[in-house]
Amino acid sequence: MSKETVLQMVGIDKRFYGVHALKEFSFECRKGEVHVLMGENGAGKSTLLKILSGIYQADSGSILLNGEQVTIKNPIDAKARGIAIIHQELSMCKNMTIAENIFRGEEYTKPPFGFVDYQSMYKDAQAMLDKMNMDLRSDRLVKTLSVAQQQMVEIAGALSRNAQIVIMDEPT
Repeated sequence: MSKETVLQMVGIDKRFYGVHALKEFSFECRKGEVHVLMGENGAGKSTLLKILSGIYQADSGSILLNGEQVTIKNPIDAKARGIAIIHQELSMCKNMTIAENIFRGEEYTKPPFGFVDYQSMYKDAQAMLDKMNMDLRSDRLVKTLSVAQQQMVEIAGALSRNAQIVIMDEPT
């Protein structure tokens, strides 16, 4: 396993109306590592997640992705930089299939008219589910899944977009 550093957060500070939500927070993550951040309510975990996902901007400090200092401007920028956030409240479309949720917003299309290529989407989603050892069919409706299975589908969606960093907010 490679030990290259994927994410560094150095001296991150964030204040809200004088209240220090994060004070000189530093963190490093290497490729293939899994970390758990634990703390009391109000410890700054959600604030950190929102800074990394581009919802908030840090007041000071720096974020480095693959050794390059970056400013994450918004959630779209975070996604483009390979950061996937799976929020506590899942964003699944329950009346859609697993495959449609995995590729939601990035559906495969067929030229020349741009119709959705469901056959390819279902095939690739099934390959992703199989790789994750999930005993599910990609054409199954999300509303029939348990919360844990829905979280796994969210993870599959993050991996389908080649996320380098997957952050889960209070996974069950």
